[in-house]
Amino acid sequence: MSLRLPLRLIFFVFAGILLFTGCSSFPGSKPSTLTTSQLENLRKSKGNYHFSGRILFKHPKGKHSGELALQISRNSELKLSIFTPFVGSLIYELRASNNKILILNFQEKNFVLADNNQETRQTWLGMDISLTELKWLILGQLPEKTPAWRRKKLSGGELLLTQGTTEIRLRFNASGQIETMHKFLEGLLEFRARIPIYQKHYDLPFPRKISIEDYSGNSKWLMVFSEIQTPSGTMKTLDLKPPPNMRQLKSNQ
Repeated sequence: MSLRLPLRLIFFVFAGILLFTGCSSFPGSKPSTLTTSQLENLRKSKGNYHFSGRILFKHPKGKHSGELALQISRNSELKLSIFTPFVGSLIYELRASNNKILILNFQEKNFVLADNNQETRQTWLGMDISLTELKWLILGQLPEKTPAWRRKKLSGGELLLTQGTTEIRLRFNASGQIETMHKFLEGLLEFRARIPIYQKHYDLPFPRKISIEDYSGNSKWLMVFSEIQTPSGTMKTLDLKPPPNMRQLKSNQ
């Protein structure tokens, strides 16, 4: 009997679990003390963050779901690890700096190492979502200044960011946090993102659930965070060297 149907069933069951838990309350754990520098890092969104939770990640080259571990540094380096539920085996990892993207598929023992540009992101992530844009969504807020983008307030409370032929439209909730984000390339929708639920960490709001979907609906990120940590000190520099026992993939494979 083919395994395709059971695997497909597991995928949709897991998606249902993510949707359900995204609507539940977040009890969270709150450390007893918070230094002035940690609070300043949180408020300015310049600190280092560790997130854990669950993810459903669907892209042109496959789909993955499981436990999530996400790290993002003040230098905007990102490391996203996906583990199998219950067993905890590492199955997929995305490492990204401003210049490079490394994707590791531990199940199929292959990797992608490429420049972090629009073509790479559309090919391997299913949409052109930059590291900067992803960080805005993960933290749920826009920095006070975005020098690379022109800002314009629209009627209805939306904010329009423009950079050449790229446009980003943002809508904020009553607390000033990002509620929706739509990105357009040359007038065409590239992706839409929504943050329906927030949680408190050190009495500051962070997203509880994030949904990101490309224009066609064929590629999707659905993340539900259950824990946030703010480590002190510097984070380890991102390792962008692929393991020697893996096969490199090209865009036409």
